[in-house]
Amino acid sequence: MLSLWLPAALAADPALLLVGNSYVLTNDLAAVTLAVHTLGGAGTEPGCESRATPGYTLPQHLADADGTHGDTPLRDALVTGGRTWDWVVLQDQSQVPGFPETEPDFQASLAAVPELDALVDGAGGQTVFLMTWGRRAGDELNPDLYPDYLTMQARLAEGYLRYAEAATTDTRTSWVAPVGYAWRHVYQAALDAGDDPLAADALFTRLYQPDGSHPTPLGTWMAACVLYSSTTGRRCTGLDFPDELAEADVEAIQAAADAAVFEESPELAYPWADEPGGDTGDTDDTGETADTGDTGDDGVAPAGCGCDAGGARAGGVGGAAFGVAAALRRGSTGRRGGRRPR
Repeated sequence: MLSLWLPAALAADPALLLVGNSYVLTNDLAAVTLAVHTLGGAGTEPGCESRATPGYTLPQHLADADGTHGDTPLRDALVTGGRTWDWVVLQDQSQVPGFPETEPDFQASLAAVPELDALVDGAGGQTVFLMTWGRRAGDELNPDLYPDYLTMQARLAEGYLRYAEAATTDTRTSWVAPVGYAWRHVYQAALDAGDDPLAADALFTRLYQPDGSHPTPLGTWMAACVLYSSTTGRRCTGLDFPDELAEADVEAIQAAADAAVFEESPELAYPWADEPGGDTGDTDDTGETADTGDTGDDGVAPAGCGCDAGGARAGGVGGAAFGVAAALRRGSTGRRGGRRPR
């Protein structure tokens, strides 16, 4: 396991909090996001931490934060610990945002959104929803709802836009980081080139672990780039990158991240859009549960319902599965119709 190259001054006072599940825990998205901010040199985020639990939904995060579950790490981070955050990134369970609004699991997440945003506001932060990516081949548990990647991606995007709408008021805006759109860009780029994005050696396939759901280090790096650009208005193309990622792959995924934020999300507002320096193009030389990251060699997704996952709550900035080397390069459910989160 490689150590992450982080200036001490940046790591000392975290101001970005990632709240999610195993999509956040896999490859330590918080540490990688901090690394991208460090490489970008934007100076807008002095640090990044996570509070994540495998399989968790937004209502479960709310119960952790509002005291229902007692004194949890998330409650300490948002309410009782006296912490101040610039950004709090919220990520729901990987299927729920795409369920129809009539389904109880979607309704529960939607109802939790304003309450979570109020807690974020109380901690001085702005809420950013991490729009996740569709599963590589759709969802075999919900084949009518999610028959393939593109359909699942479109439904997830719609759900996250609905969350942001629910958390936005006349005096406060919630934002969306379109990570899923970067996945979509890679998928479409393969089609445009006449290639099969689902081929074993395709870049799109290599964004996924064998379960077709959780990200590889390439996918995590791209997610971190989207978070960086969404909150700073700065492009990732041209930034340095970890030695263990291939240059051609990094060029493609950083370009995809930039496209997702700056060219392919006209329906989204961004906090920097009306500020001087936004989008300058400058880089300054970026139990049984779902979403656990535990997969077998057979490529079958983990079984079980992630909504009821227990397990330890995790956080911190250490433990990245890959990092930035010290010597950097320069140059619906309701249990009806088969729809259920797993």
